[in-house]
Amino acid sequence: MAEHALSQELLGSKGGCSMAYYYSLAQFQLLKGDYSSAIDSVKEALFYKNAWALKGHCHYLQGTFTEARECYEWSMVFPEPPSDTHIVHLRLGAIYILEEKLGELCVAEEALAVATLLNSANAEVWAYLSLISLKVTTYVYDIKLNETQLLTALRTSKPRN
Repeated sequence: MAEHALSQELLGSKGGCSMAYYYSLAQFQLLKGDYSSAIDSVKEALFYKNAWALKGHCHYLQGTFTEARECYEWSMVFPEPPSDTHIVHLRLGAIYILEEKLGELCVAEEALAVATLLNSANAEVWAYLSLISLKVTTYVYDIKLNETQLLTALRTSKPRN
């Protein structure tokens, strides 16, 4: 009886499926590990505030990080952020680290900083922040080393006539 009442609630007033139905179906499919079906189902509910984040989670779990990044970035466009913002920020930061672009590392650091504000006890967030710090420090050190080598080479070289 409860299942019937729930199914009737999820159906739209015109007899069609509502966004809530498709979103719930996508959540169920995600939990079952059927990510492709979940992505197909959630496409019908993309105006729902959590749908883009759910689609991003499916792509992230499939290992398609570029698509996951795009979905997570779209999820942050809504006036009200997704209910699992801390996970979105954490995974977005992880993707930026994987992509290893310095500009995106700064964005990753900002995303992870927000994640620490939302949940400061999450060790995974702190681990990613440490990794970013190491990558940025190494990058800056390499640049300074190259500048030093370049200046030394310029000073020791003979001017051309």
